[in-house]
Amino acid sequence: MSHQNKDVLTATISNKANLIIGQDFSLTVTLKTKNLIKIQSVNIIFTGATKNISVPTGNLSLNLDGSTGYIATYTTVLTVSNHPNVIKENDPIKFTIKVNGSDADPFVFTGTARTINPDSLSLMLNEVFLDTPNIEGSKPLTGKGAMVTTLLLDKAGNSLGNTPIFISSKVPEHLSACKILKYDNITPILPESIWSFSGLSINSDNEGNIKFYIHPQESDSMVLELESWIVGVGNPVSANSPLFIVNTETPDILDTIPEPNILGGFPGPLTSDSGEPNFYVGVYYYPKAETGDYILFFTKSLDKQGTKREYSGHYVIVGNPKTELGLEKYSYSLPYDIFKVGVTYDFNYIVILGKSAGSITSMPTSVTYMGGAIYNPPTNVTRDYDLCKVYTSLGIGKAEIQPDTGISYDSIKRYLDNPSTPNTGLFVEVLGGNNIAGKVPLNSKVTLNVYIQSSNCNTHKSWTLPMPIKVDSQGIASLPFHIPFEFLNKIYPYDNGGPGSIYFDYEFNIGNKKHYGKIWEGLIDTRSE
Repeated sequence: MSHQNKDVLTATISNKANLIIGQDFSLTVTLKTKNLIKIQSVNIIFTGATKNISVPTGNLSLNLDGSTGYIATYTTVLTVSNHPNVIKENDPIKFTIKVNGSDADPFVFTGTARTINPDSLSLMLNEVFLDTPNIEGSKPLTGKGAMVTTLLLDKAGNSLGNTPIFISSKVPEHLSACKILKYDNITPILPESIWSFSGLSINSDNEGNIKFYIHPQESDSMVLELESWIVGVGNPVSANSPLFIVNTETPDILDTIPEPNILGGFPGPLTSDSGEPNFYVGVYYYPKAETGDYILFFTKSLDKQGTKREYSGHYVIVGNPKTELGLEKYSYSLPYDIFKVGVTYDFNYIVILGKSAGSITSMPTSVTYMGGAIYNPPTNVTRDYDLCKVYTSLGIGKAEIQPDTGISYDSIKRYLDNPSTPNTGLFVEVLGGNNIAGKVPLNSKVTLNVYIQSSNCNTHKSWTLPMPIKVDSQGIASLPFHIPFEFLNKIYPYDNGGPGSIYFDYEFNIGNKKHYGKIWEGLIDTRSE
């Protein structure tokens, strides 16, 4: 017998949720009782529904939980109307669920009809690559996971609290090969279906935040291409990056394919004689190659013993295997700066098969890059958004570095009277605001780019973060980026004594169109005293 004093009826949605006009969403109702449930004499009924939501009719039977006689459930799909004569934004949406044959209090829903900015559905991953080494038997992987987040907003920039969204993978089986946990990184989220679609139903919190965790459970390599969707409204929106789940352990030589063939990489060291930022590589026409396969490139430094093979951060998607694959075709390009100058690397690739879990690993080739590539912000784009602001290691708002001036070791070092964390490197600020000229729309996913040119360092790097929705009295939001000390230290001048150059810009999307901030340009020489 249960120890509770009264039966309890709950639902997988907040009783004050914001629902999207035209939305289909899954609803599971759970009844927990103090006495054993007599399933023939207990049922639920929807009553008092407003005309703007479709609910089941009549007395609805519950399904008894197989492990206990005290829990029963009912699952259905509800549809919010999209007819303009029936519903408009901010209208109330109401219904009540009552239990016949139980003393449980009814579930009373009083939600609100809203619209959504589809750009806010795009999920961000804090990790885009997870290494999944071989494991013994069926023992699950531990300690490896990616956090996935976004903030749901309407078209006016207001948050959408307690709104259900549906998350799927382009290959549904890949999602089911992972453990998905709620915002607490403890509670499982189980897969379910809406109509013919398989995936996850997740609600935003009171402030509109979506947050969950993905933990691989198998050592097979796969690509998780996440999409989020308001079912019935628009199209699924892709995450900002695929999640690569890769077994990087080198197989037996008989199970590998030939190494990558670098154009101009043999004989002798690899150089960029004309300043081109990218080199070209040919990939073996591997067995069963198909459109949609992913090819990921890896490096392993050989200057120290015990270094691990690392994902370069670069991949290609196979379009036409017949025209792209082949060691002499040099179809794919990669930036030279995946290698440090003067360091010898093993360079190889792993093919992740697009239509099934699994991968093929290439043999490595030895590469020593000796420099020559130059990285610049693109010049053939329109730049309508404001310059970013650059600050010393003291932090945002404390010591701004003006464009066309210099960044020195003093700019990036630690000061003993600086209590902030981090307290070295540079800080870059991008400003946002809705409907304000030159300011990035709130909640946009902003990518900050930095480019460095000097005698000993020609490189570029990017970071992506969401523009906050919290604004000051002028309606302006601040998005801070931290540029690590290690990335900026020991940038040397040219032989003639002239300092190097450093550039910052940023980019973001509105729908499918990319927008750019103006270029911040300065000088850099970070030799320590």
